Amino acid sequence: MKHLDYSQQEDWREAGDTPLQSPIAINSEHTQPVIKSSDLVIAFNGQTQYDDRIVGEQFLVSGELMITGELWSLERFHFHDGAEHTVDGIRHDVEIHFVYRREGRILVLAVFGDVSDEPIDTHIQDVFSDTIDAKILANWLPKSHSYYSYIGSLTTPPLGQDVTWVILKETIPVGKDDLSVIHEHYPNNYRNVQDIAGRDVLSVCVTE
Repeated sequence: MKHLDYSQQEDWREAGDTPLQSPIAINSEHTQPVIKSSDLVIAFNGQTQYDDRIVGEQFLVSGELMITGELWSLERFHFHDGAEHTVDGIRHDVEIHFVYRREGRILVLAVFGDVSDEPIDTHIQDVFSDTIDAKILANWLPKSHSYYSYIGSLTTPPLGQDVTWVILKETIPVGKDDLSVIHEHYPNNYRNVQDIAGRDVLSVCVTE
């Protein structure tokens, strides 16, 4: 299947799209600090299922996310070859997006990854060749669940709906082979950072 052309991304916007676009460049010094205890609960269920779409290869999966007392249902996940969000001017090697829904609303949980020189068995390569037990995806989460949060959009069309973003601060290590596979399937598929447009970005410190 022919996928979205990122060289044409300036033409993606349509009239009526939300002005609150994603991704953004996060400046940690300009965020609003919040301290919470055990705010984020994440679970994965069942098996992954491959689903090729124009916006890029997706993996359907079940799971739940509990945040600020709301339960969200996991729909799918995918990878970005080069992080879409930057933090203090740093673009990480990988950004994984877990897409959740609740009563017509969308939330995206983002996880940053950086290549490690140490051998790592993440099973990232496995999802492209077979179904895997979704519980393995828990290994793609950092130990700390502190995060940034703001209101934006999806980073691929359609760009009309407001989306809640939850971006985990701590990165995970990924192997060099993982990065090669991600680049093969999603070559440089990151959208340029968008105008922050006066939005508040929360910096949530989760105490265990």
